Amino acid sequence: MFGFSGKQQGILRLTWIAFFLTFVAWFNMAPFNTTLMAARGLSRQQIDILMICNVALTIPARIVIGSLVDRHGPRTVFSFLLAFSALSCFLFSLSNDFGEFLFSRLMMGVAGSGFVVGIKMIAEWFPPEKMGTAQGIYAGWGNFGAAAAAFSLPPIALLFPQDVGWRVATAFSGLLCLIWAFVYFKFARDLTEKSKDFEIGLSVSMEVSSRSDLVLQILTLFPLYGALLAFVWKLSGHPLPLLTSAWALLLMGALVAVYAYNAYQCVQLDLPRPPEDVPEEKKYEYRRIAILSLVYALTFGSELAVVSMFPQFLESTFGLSVAAAGALGSSFAFLNLVTRPSGGWLSDRFGRRRTLIVLVLGSCVSYGFMGGIGPEWPVWGAIGLAMTCSVFLQAGNGACFSMVPLIRKDLTGKMAGLAGAYGNVGAVCFLTALS
Repeated sequence: MFGFSGKQQGILRLTWIAFFLTFVAWFNMAPFNTTLMAARGLSRQQIDILMICNVALTIPARIVIGSLVDRHGPRTVFSFLLAFSALSCFLFSLSNDFGEFLFSRLMMGVAGSGFVVGIKMIAEWFPPEKMGTAQGIYAGWGNFGAAAAAFSLPPIALLFPQDVGWRVATAFSGLLCLIWAFVYFKFARDLTEKSKDFEIGLSVSMEVSSRSDLVLQILTLFPLYGALLAFVWKLSGHPLPLLTSAWALLLMGALVAVYAYNAYQCVQLDLPRPPEDVPEEKKYEYRRIAILSLVYALTFGSELAVVSMFPQFLESTFGLSVAAAGALGSSFAFLNLVTRPSGGWLSDRFGRRRTLIVLVLGSCVSYGFMGGIGPEWPVWGAIGLAMTCSVFLQAGNGACFSMVPLIRKDLTGKMAGLAGAYGNVGAVCFLTALS
């Protein structure tokens, strides 16, 4: 397969299945938005808040997981993350009121950080000339989990009464995660030595090669905390008053303080060292990861937002059933199997920057047309346009992450964590605009 060795194929298969299952768990609520409104009495505004909760904590989680995987290795971290995802699924399936749903979806956001772990594992096992293809296959199959959740969980739920079916379906996704946690820990193998060179924590501070890169690094931190500030603002009365003004101000102050501390960490790490003292093999341009992070905020962030709301949009706009809306809604993520690996392959074949520019422009044009979808449209037209848009987005995701592991390999986990977190920054921004 694509010239991969037997061991490489085994690692790739184990890792994409792990990522696939975390995505099934992460998006197991999307097909049941209207079911929760009918069966548990949730309002449309509460559903909107839960969709944002589902992606909010993924921002800090991807940063922390990026550091953990660089230090402890992807095998251990992915196994733990799968078990944590299973626990979050079980909590969600047992929830009864909005507060319990809120807590379980916040915890479920951590499941979205699994992407970072696999990026590191694939970077260890595959050479640069095969990196784009391997990362694309891994991420394509993994992201397909969102589509799998949309078309497979509603039929499971239909076998039971309405208020039981969604619980069984979401708990089942957790059971699969728990089983694979044991499988991955037993059979996956880390290739390189773990790094002990940096601290673990809510920080994306990393070595840079110049003073201008240091300034840029501090600036790139702000959107991560800005998205969390927007999330707290949403919970403080826009539209639902879930936090008092005092608690909102306290949390916002804490986020500002953490941002300031992270900026201080960056300065402390890099300022005392003159640029000429940086070894030649460790020099890189920080703006490369900054640009790729912004691109990923657009491509993957908007994809997350659409996947979260598309089944509900189809159901309310065209009067479809829950199962039909879930099946058709999965079309937006279904082509990940082909398109994300294709983005990596195109990058390997035709040049990474050129490929990425074309795919981003195609995504922007497609979204412009999608903005006009309404009840007067034929369903097949809306689905066809959505699938066209998804081709550009998902191929863009693959092209973007074919480049991240090549910037500086010993910082792959942190860089993947930063770019991945920006994907969720984009999702929070788009879902906030939607709600």
